[in-house]
Amino acid sequence: METQSIFHRIHNYLLRNRVSLSFIIFTFLLVKNIIERTRPHDISNFRDIWVVIGLLLIVTGNGLRSWAAGVINKGESLANTGPYCLTRHPLYVGSFLLAIGFCTIIGDQVNIWAVLGVALILYFPTIQKEESYLSGRFKEEWIEYIKHTAILFPKRISLDLRSNWSLGQWLHNKEYNAFISSVIALVILWLVG
Repeated sequence: METQSIFHRIHNYLLRNRVSLSFIIFTFLLVKNIIERTRPHDISNFRDIWVVIGLLLIVTGNGLRSWAAGVINKGESLANTGPYCLTRHPLYVGSFLLAIGFCTIIGDQVNIWAVLGVALILYFPTIQKEESYLSGRFKEEWIEYIKHTAILFPKRISLDLRSNWSLGQWLHNKEYNAFISSVIALVILWLVG
């Protein structure tokens, strides 16, 4: 029973601190790549397909996260407009796209495996926990919502993606942190490259 309690505490700690832990892991990987002198793709070379793909993923990930952060009003209502018509977890999908975009530019396959590991260990359990909470909180509304919206990647593209996006909500959700971190990481890659 004691082992189960320790496992439960560690599990909760990981889920609660997933953003900080992800940042630490990705910073470690970036530093590892710099120390090992892994040459990232030159982000100013738009003829390099890996740069183009990586930058598109980064821009798309930031855009999706920003869109979602300007819509969601955590704990107040079920977010089901805008990006939440496409996926129940656009913030996580956006983060995943960002991470894969940076891995593409860096060009180290170990980083891609690390991203997948972080997603499996930290984010999928969080998604399960959030979905359980939302189903209990919003009951019938949740049941109707999940019929039409995929857990991660869209079942279908809705033609009505309107939302009440708000800069105030975006700021309240501190989404500028993801944008600023992305810019800093790109500058570092540009300097290293």
